[in-house]
Amino acid sequence: MTDYRVHFHSDIQWAVLTLQADTPEQAVELARQFADEHFDDLDFESYQGCDCPINQIEVCDDEYNSLAKWYDDDMRLRLAARDMLEALEFIAADIDEGIRGKGAWLKLARAAIAKAKGGAA
Repeated sequence: MTDYRVHFHSDIQWAVLTLQADTPEQAVELARQFADEHFDDLDFESYQGCDCPINQIEVCDDEYNSLAKWYDDDMRLRLAARDMLEALEFIAADIDEGIRGKGAWLKLARAAIAKAKGGAA
């Protein structure tokens, strides 16, 4: 087992915890379970003293290199927003030009949807 430094993030606060796991991905799952079952045991540093739901968990090595991450649905949607905007702009331009792009926008749209949902198209 390896010790992993796990960072929990919300919009205005963060906490760090060391967990033992076989892999970074297992550390993310353990961290999610810990947050669900022992939220009050996390020592959050707050920017404004407000409790918010955790929207990101990151597992790092001793040099603070990111090894694995988890995002909640809202954060994934936020991270995909630029891709979604690009796809919608492409679709709008394609429609304005009479669908001459032959559906090239579909690939952009599917990629943006997959990013928002945390998986592949």
